[in-house]
Amino acid sequence: RGSAHHPGTFCFFFAVPASPRVVPMGPSPGMAVAALAAAYLVFTQLRLRLLEYAIKMGKPVGPMWLPLTVTKVLKIWSWMNGVNVRSESGEGLECDRSRRYMMTWHPHGFIVYCPIFLMAEKAIRGEPVGAPWHCTGAPVLFKVPFIGELLQVLSGRPVDKRTLESIMAAGGTVAVQPGGMTEQKATRHDQELAIFPANLGFIRMAIKYGTPILMLYIFGENQLYKKVDGMEKFTDMLFKATGLALPLFTAKAGLPTAAFFPRATDIHARWGAPVEVGEPDENPSDEKVEEVFSRYLKELQRIFYANAQECLPPDVAARGLKIVRMDGKPVDELRAEDKPPVMRSRL
Repeated sequence: RGSAHHPGTFCFFFAVPASPRVVPMGPSPGMAVAALAAAYLVFTQLRLRLLEYAIKMGKPVGPMWLPLTVTKVLKIWSWMNGVNVRSESGEGLECDRSRRYMMTWHPHGFIVYCPIFLMAEKAIRGEPVGAPWHCTGAPVLFKVPFIGELLQVLSGRPVDKRTLESIMAAGGTVAVQPGGMTEQKATRHDQELAIFPANLGFIRMAIKYGTPILMLYIFGENQLYKKVDGMEKFTDMLFKATGLALPLFTAKAGLPTAAFFPRATDIHARWGAPVEVGEPDENPSDEKVEEVFSRYLKELQRIFYANAQECLPPDVAARGLKIVRMDGKPVDELRAEDKPPVMRSRL
């Protein structure tokens, strides 16, 4: 309507909406996590392809400075936890470096701590055999985040027949732990143990390629942690569900299953004399396998009983070395007169 001042006119009022305020939006936390997970999956696939290539080559690949740097870090961490190699000796240190060997180590331990944290540098530098060698582990471990990367950087390889055959055929050297996950599940801090598979595959492979077997006994490996009794069923359930054999244990200060915090322990490494296997034999007879294995057991027990009193807690040394064959066959025990006098009196 018109106003008193301007008759006959209309006034219109328009409401002009305000411009919307634009707020920059970044990726949500969920999107960021998904992107990182996808990137890690791609990285893992590339890493596993590199591992396959390295297996075919039968030797380490990549720059040496990287694994050597990692071994230094691992040794420093061990030192900070009070875990050090206090002594190392044995005939194996003087082995003929012009020959090729299959290497073994005992015992397995709760997590294979010493071969990774303290002995990996030897594998990379090729000590004491004169050529780099590959410590082997369960194939499932190479797919576990962080552990897989660590093992691969340290020239570790999966312990399956295809991998071992590939490396051995290419002239490479492997180190195996005969008891594997079966021994790992049975590991105790108060009993030294050596378990052997029914088919003695490591003996058969050594005979196939004619490579002497050079063994290492790591005294103190089993004392880095303490076994938690009564949880064996849980360990079996975990193994069936994931393929990982992890006995429950306590670490430094009683921390439960704290693998990176071992109890302060002095480690003593003892190398045995090479166990000869004869000329290469593609299909060795069971009798030949048993004959070589018998000599292997004799050397293993010799190393143990010659050093147990010096290198183990007295109560553990007094219990001796328990040897188990998974095929149930009897074990050739070292004769009483061949054991040190103190050991004989306690057994």
